Amino acid sequence: MKETSRSELSKYKILPFNLYNDAGEIILKAGDVLTVGKLLQLKAYDKIFRDNSLNEDEITKSQNAPEEGTAEPELKSIVAQNLTDDFDYDNLNLTEYKTPINKFSKIDYKEQIKMKAYLTKTIELLNRTSIKEAFPKMAHLSEIITKNVIPKFTEIEHYSELRLLGDYEVCHPINVAIMAGMIAKKMDFEKEFISDIILAGILHDIGKYRIKKENDNPSNSSTVDSDEIKKHTIIGYNILKNELKQPEHICNVALQHHEHNDGTGYPHGISSDWISVESQIVNVCNSYDNFAFNKTGYTVKNNRDVLRLMLSIGTKRFSAEILYTFAHMFSYNDTMNFSDMASYSA
Repeated sequence: MKETSRSELSKYKILPFNLYNDAGEIILKAGDVLTVGKLLQLKAYDKIFRDNSLNEDEITKSQNAPEEGTAEPELKSIVAQNLTDDFDYDNLNLTEYKTPINKFSKIDYKEQIKMKAYLTKTIELLNRTSIKEAFPKMAHLSEIITKNVIPKFTEIEHYSELRLLGDYEVCHPINVAIMAGMIAKKMDFEKEFISDIILAGILHDIGKYRIKKENDNPSNSSTVDSDEIKKHTIIGYNILKNELKQPEHICNVALQHHEHNDGTGYPHGISSDWISVESQIVNVCNSYDNFAFNKTGYTVKNNRDVLRLMLSIGTKRFSAEILYTFAHMFSYNDTMNFSDMASYSA
């Protein structure tokens, strides 16, 4: 094995050799497509090592390889050999995953199911192994949203044409990511900002996974109370910063998405411009989806009820610019009841 770097690896489309951490454990396997998510995963390692599982001719070939899904036969065989314990977004068995679909959504029903099935399997992977192992899947899901959902912005008239329905733990990160990306699109942020805030939306509650995992331990019989749950912001920041080596603006979303514009939020009670723009956007989207799922003590029937509630709370909690951008991004008069949106038939 010999040491390599992320800059060297970024020139490959398909990885022509195995990658290892400094303990000799495989990080990525020969044949993996080097997506942005996989390159982000590598930031978690101080040193990366490669072997020479392919000869130099094959290495050259991989640099000029076609995009994902069109790999040449010999590289496809490498992928097949190394994905026995893996799962792929485009090859999920959707028949084994039962979930309501939003029959009014502009997102194709199969895409709705695939996103939820993929995140469900990712959460299962996280619970079996570690956040570090599951992170590339979460990053890949953010790429899927960026590529397949955000371009539908001009087709959307109502919020009810976007929300995923079903299990809160699965739908909430996706809904927050989608809405955050839509706000960033509406506010004309650059593509990189949109991509990053979608990833931040997927990861904003990542600290809760750590808390849940620790309290699911049979040796720990204590109930997770609200004060314990509030720690997810700091825990999430530390996971993203120290374990996954993510940029500060993504880490800050995990830390600050419960901070309020008037300084009454947590964990640090900061206010206004002290809260990052990304965190202010995710705060709006997180609140919106929690209200829509009736997770906050308020009862709402449709998206117009949610928007009225958010506007009544106003700038005490939310940035005025982002709140009003969100409220007017699609039609305010969205009276489709949540109970009427769901269907189990395709």
